[in-house]
Amino acid sequence: MKHDRLARHSLRRRMTALCCVGLFTTQALMGCAGGGIGVGGGGDLTIYTWADYFPLDMLERLEEETGIEATVEFFGSNDDLLAKMEETGARGYDLVVPSDYAVEIMIENGWAQRIDAMELPNASNIMESGLHPYYDPEREYSAPFMYGTSGFAYDAALLAADQERPRSWFDFFTWGQPYAGKIGILDDEFDGVNAALRAIGAAQCTAEPAHYDAALALLLDFKGRTNSISSDGTPARLGSGENSMAMIWNGDTHRAWSVNQAITYVYPTEGVSVFEDNWVVPSGSENLQEAKTFINWMLDPKNAAEAANYVGFNAHIKGVFDNLDPSMRSDPAIVPPAGAKLELIKVCDAQTMEQYSQVWSTFVG
Repeated sequence: MKHDRLARHSLRRRMTALCCVGLFTTQALMGCAGGGIGVGGGGDLTIYTWADYFPLDMLERLEEETGIEATVEFFGSNDDLLAKMEETGARGYDLVVPSDYAVEIMIENGWAQRIDAMELPNASNIMESGLHPYYDPEREYSAPFMYGTSGFAYDAALLAADQERPRSWFDFFTWGQPYAGKIGILDDEFDGVNAALRAIGAAQCTAEPAHYDAALALLLDFKGRTNSISSDGTPARLGSGENSMAMIWNGDTHRAWSVNQAITYVYPTEGVSVFEDNWVVPSGSENLQEAKTFINWMLDPKNAAEAANYVGFNAHIKGVFDNLDPSMRSDPAIVPPAGAKLELIKVCDAQTMEQYSQVWSTFVG
């Protein structure tokens, strides 16, 4: 289901003096003050990212250090982002934040502009784990932002001391009291259907039609125990008790935990999806120099850590983990326990994705 819930935030300040003048070049970047952060001659950027996924107060410092003014718009899912790229011909935005498989789709459709991220001065800060992802092996079209997992969380205070704890996706989809009627699920076709497939013992991207029938039956039965199907506001709903159990991204769990420390994140026994979000310049952007300046700025550990502490996720950037809030460094939602079954899921073929879409549209409809 596509969403119509874009929220626009902008920050306009008077231009400050630039530390460098001229064209965007490696030499210019390295010659700037402030940790090698460079300037593409000032200008504007329009950023399209996940809802509540970037600390907007960073934009003031961005302008002070680079002369770039940024406007941010938000989307709710990779489906939203890809639909917008198709609708606009990848125009209207200078930076977008697709997850792993969505980067691959953008490249295949010609919606991503080549940026050669490894040539940026701050590319030396990218950890080995972020250098050669399957969706962009040489980092020609993308640069890493944040990564995390898609599991679920629950309010442990609602369970009796001797009551079994939910441990699996099957538990999530079938649990009754005390959570029934107050369970939330992300409005995310890929994560939602993958979780249902795991719960019935099927593999992701399965070619068996019967598996999708079983996943849909599970989802439709589960729907009667839900009170929200949304990717927006999950930390607030879980922290406040509006949701007592919810499918959630791990960083959002940390934010809910900061409100209610009985919130417990689960790495389901059947497996949990890992996602990697990235900076990508759409092919229709006319502000490539400014976009690359921004990406280089975000590859600085100080800036990446500030964003990570805000969103509650980790990054494939050297020095970020050591600069996370101590509560994040000790949170099992952020640091997976030994033995957790983590899977970076690749996109299925077009025919299989149509099966996903049919299951999900029937469920949310």
